[in-house]
Amino acid sequence: MNYKIKALRKKNGDTLKELSSKINYDYSNLSKIERGIYQPSLEILKKISEVYSVSINYFFEECDSYTPDERNFIGELDICNEELLNKYELVLDGKKLSEKELEFVIEVIRNLRNTFNNNNKQ
Repeated sequence: MNYKIKALRKKNGDTLKELSSKINYDYSNLSKIERGIYQPSLEILKKISEVYSVSINYFFEECDSYTPDERNFIGELDICNEELLNKYELVLDGKKLSEKELEFVIEVIRNLRNTFNNNNKQ
């Protein structure tokens, strides 16, 4: 996914600083995303997809780290935290998740997946 961000940015002739300005995000962190040090949040992916007029699914297509079921699930979702919260009643310990909690959960799952995938490669 990270290489797709860089390729899309370069295809559109933007520098890291130009894209970071367009999405209102720190360019050094964007650089870390492109290099695979950080994983982008869904919100960042959404902003980049809007800047370059591509579907957010573009970033998940042909991604080997997702199972077919996960790809189908992602494809069915309009991956916007706010809409996700409205579409599904996400509840933990009897309380509906806030958007901030959802972002945190998504980042935790991403990090766990990356750790799992990296451990399986070794």
